[in-house]
Amino acid sequence: MAYTTSKLKSTRVYLAMGDGADPEVFSALCGITTKGFQQTRATNDTTDWDCADPDASPITIRDMGAKDWSMTGSGLLARSLLADVQAAFDAGNPTNFRFVFDEPASDEIVDGYYQGPGIITDFNVTGENGQFVQISITISGADAVQFISGS
Repeated sequence: MAYTTSKLKSTRVYLAMGDGADPEVFSALCGITTKGFQQTRATNDTTDWDCADPDASPITIRDMGAKDWSMTGSGLLARSLLADVQAAFDAGNPTNFRFVFDEPASDEIVDGYYQGPGIITDFNVTGENGQFVQISITISGADAVQFISGS
């Protein structure tokens, strides 16, 4: 049997939002404990029929289409970030975001981050008596995303 040797703890992954300055400074979205990064690719499907045997089952020809990405996060609301997240939601332009792997690099682990301009398309704040206020956000890619390796 072989087991994974280069596991990455989820506590060493975080979402960060850029401030738009030059040089741009990224701040971790503190309190976000559940985070996700997803890449998708559309496809264009065409059915191709056998010209020699029209009764044969056709095959699907698939071409690659557009790529897309998104980031999600949820957890405790850090009051200090509320105004910044609201400003990014209200902004007329995309904001740069990062999905960061910050565990120190080793021979088996590559640190780095995904980065790209995104739009906050879903922003929820919820509260329940006796509990702390929670936040959840969805960031939809507004252009290409890149992986920047730290090692």
